[in-house]
Amino acid sequence: MPEKPVRTWREREAADEPRGVPLDPMLEPVPGVRAFGSVYAPGYLLISGEKEEPERLLREAGAALGWDVNVEPVPGQRKAREPLSRAVIFQSPREDRDDEPVPPIDAWRLLQRARLLATNGRDRRDRALDAARSAAPKERARRARRKDGYVPKKDDPLRRVGLDHVLTVDPAGVNPFSKTNPFSKTNPFSKTNPFSKTNPFSRTNPFSKTNPAGLEGYAFPGSGGLEMASYVGPAPTRVLELEDGGRRPVVAIVDTGCGEHEWLPPRRDETNPPPERDIVRRRVSSAASEGVIGIDDESTNPEIHGDLSGPRDGFIDGASGHGTFVAGIVRQVAPEADLVTIRVADSNGTVLESELIRALEELIDWMKEDGDNGVQHVDVLNLSLGYYHETPEDGAFSTRLYEILAELRGLGCAVVCSAGNDATDRPTFPAALYNWGDPDITLPEAGKLAPHVAIGALNPNLSSVALYSNIGEWVTAFAPGTSVLSTLPQEIQGGVQPGSRLDLYGRRRETIDPDDFTGGFAIWSGTSFAAPYVAGLIARELSPVLMGGTAGGVDVTDAATKAALKFVEKLDRSVIE
Repeated sequence: MPEKPVRTWREREAADEPRGVPLDPMLEPVPGVRAFGSVYAPGYLLISGEKEEPERLLREAGAALGWDVNVEPVPGQRKAREPLSRAVIFQSPREDRDDEPVPPIDAWRLLQRARLLATNGRDRRDRALDAARSAAPKERARRARRKDGYVPKKDDPLRRVGLDHVLTVDPAGVNPFSKTNPFSKTNPFSKTNPFSKTNPFSRTNPFSKTNPAGLEGYAFPGSGGLEMASYVGPAPTRVLELEDGGRRPVVAIVDTGCGEHEWLPPRRDETNPPPERDIVRRRVSSAASEGVIGIDDESTNPEIHGDLSGPRDGFIDGASGHGTFVAGIVRQVAPEADLVTIRVADSNGTVLESELIRALEELIDWMKEDGDNGVQHVDVLNLSLGYYHETPEDGAFSTRLYEILAELRGLGCAVVCSAGNDATDRPTFPAALYNWGDPDITLPEAGKLAPHVAIGALNPNLSSVALYSNIGEWVTAFAPGTSVLSTLPQEIQGGVQPGSRLDLYGRRRETIDPDDFTGGFAIWSGTSFAAPYVAGLIARELSPVLMGGTAGGVDVTDAATKAALKFVEKLDRSVIE
């Protein structure tokens, strides 16, 4: 009998629906606010901290549109933390005002109206709207530079009101990895068996007809796209001795989770030092509520079930196995380190900003509960995910994520972020949080926080930056990230079949099954995989120090990060003299 489906058709259809909508920069223009494209949840706004005055402004701004808001706490928060609330928008037309037809709910539109109201007051709102709508694009840009419109101050009630952005483990855009698995549409061998006439390497490059070029080329197996691989070397081995009073460095990976693999045995006991072969802690108890930090539903785990969304076509979802691949890279680079893996993203690689914030706050609380000398340490945090903020330069930047990561860094935890895979120098966040010139983010004094770095990807030759990699002054360094070999869950196997099969002499004989990853290893590309390389290097530098009994902290982590970046700088030969 066939196995019962893990998810119902309703659940699969819901999982395949976009988690957000694209932002229209031309909608509800406000003088002084120069918006760019982003993706966000349209039904509510996030309010960090005090909510009474933001709620009043939002209600007043939405009244003319036939909208109202209901402010509620984001679930799963601890009372000790500054509250994070949702201003849920709903349609509420009234007979005593001209607010029909009621337009579709849109959080960006409401936020812009509230900003205009805060700046101009009700009596000047319509005049400012008309002026903004009639301004030419160059004039709007000039106004944005002059700051002659909405310029939020630190005591502005809307300063801490923002969209709930959608982050992806590979930021959306032209990157071929951002939407689908490269095998999601067609079997690459579906038209002709490549071995049908001759050895494919006998005369020409196997890509002789259509050698993939440009960004799309990285999606093809053989050019960096996801494909299974055979690994014939030894497994990573721990060789350093753990001295009395010492501990292993810990790398936290906030991603799609971590699947089963022989290189990544689970850590079974959170309270006692683990057996030597227990390396990965997959379940971290949440201090905010019963359960674990992040997502804990095994039926939706993309590191166990490869195909969870959309039609039942057998194709593996785009982000399935991503967290295991990241963990395998850290394991190879820093075999002495312990890993903590927290699942926040789904099989399509998406997570809401509020969900990431909650997981990171719970991780901080988990670390603090244990005290300075306990076993709940995190020395390096890897974030192979990101988003593009719509207003990164005008002072209307959301600060909650900044504050959380600053708190982590204050505990001596280095933060390593992927720069993004959209071939742009536009800053992606959280990678660019500390290297980008937002006027209302005040950097702390040097030496107070552990480092925060943004990592782009190199090609395998190490002499060129990958064409898909984001680049810019906000990128700290570039590391190997293209055609990287690492681990994939040994449970993941898609429905695409080998092109040919002929069994003989009691042996199964067939061509490669393009989505059978039960061998446990694969090749993949992205800045998502350059970041854990650097995270692993930092942990490797920390290993002899922490295992020898030296206490961790900002200074120790800072020195390890500098050493790791120096190592990467020597590898990187992409700089044109």
